[in-house]
Amino acid sequence: MNGITDLAVTKLDVLDELDEIKVCIAYEYEGRTLKEFPTDLKILRNVKPVYHTLPGWKQTTSGVRKWDDLPPAAQNYLRFIEKITGASIKLVSVGSRRDQTIFL
Repeated sequence: MNGITDLAVTKLDVLDELDEIKVCIAYEYEGRTLKEFPTDLKILRNVKPVYHTLPGWKQTTSGVRKWDDLPPAAQNYLRFIEKITGASIKLVSVGSRRDQTIFL
């Protein structure tokens, strides 16, 4: 809808210590599943998020500089983001410094 083809995922490192990561994939409203973010405030006040839960990786990513060195669960998380958005991830940051950016 908005023409996005590529994504930049920042602050991946803040997820490092989580046991699991919940990704909102839809919303439930009055028994219906909404696949897109509701823009009507009346509806938004009454929706329930639908989550897909992925395992966390429980290890630091701040020193990683290549895709292949990311923990497998982190790679799976990023692939899932690509799948549900239909956009390719081109950049992943694992910290605040410039050298903590992985270009894909």
